[in-house]
Amino acid sequence: MKKVRDQSGSGGISGINITPIIDITLVLLIIMLVAAPVMNIPNMEVELPEAYTSETKELNISISLGTDLRVAVDENIVPITELPRTLDRQLKLKKNPIVIIRADRSVPYSEVENLMELIKVKTRAKRIAVATKQRPGTALAANP
Repeated sequence: MKKVRDQSGSGGISGINITPIIDITLVLLIIMLVAAPVMNIPNMEVELPEAYTSETKELNISISLGTDLRVAVDENIVPITELPRTLDRQLKLKKNPIVIIRADRSVPYSEVENLMELIKVKTRAKRIAVATKQRPGTALAANP
C-alpha cells in the first residue's frame, strides 16, 4: 500500500491510503449479493401434494333464485315449499357443506333475505354464503 508522507518534511507517516481496501470490500459485497439468491435453493426434492378444485365444488350446495322467483337446488328446480326437506337431505349427504345462494341481479334483495331466513330457520344449514361475480380489474383480498 502506498504510504502518504507528511508535507512538513519531518518524514513521518500521516496516514494510509485505504481506497484499494474499500474497492476490494465493495467488489466482494457485490459478488455476495449476486450469489446469495442462487445459494438459497435447497438441494432436496420435494413432491408437493395435489389439490383438485372439483372436490370443493362437490362439498357445496348451490341454491339458485331466478328472476321468476323459482328455486333450484344444485340445478334441480324444486317448489319453495319443498326446499327445506330437499336441502336437509342434501345436508345429510355432505359433511359440513356451505350453502351458496346464487340470486339473479334483478331479484329484489328482500326475496334473497326471505330465502336466507327460510334456510336458517327450517334447515340444519350452518354456513350460508351469497355468490357474487368479481368485478373486472379488481384483485381478491388476501386471506388465509
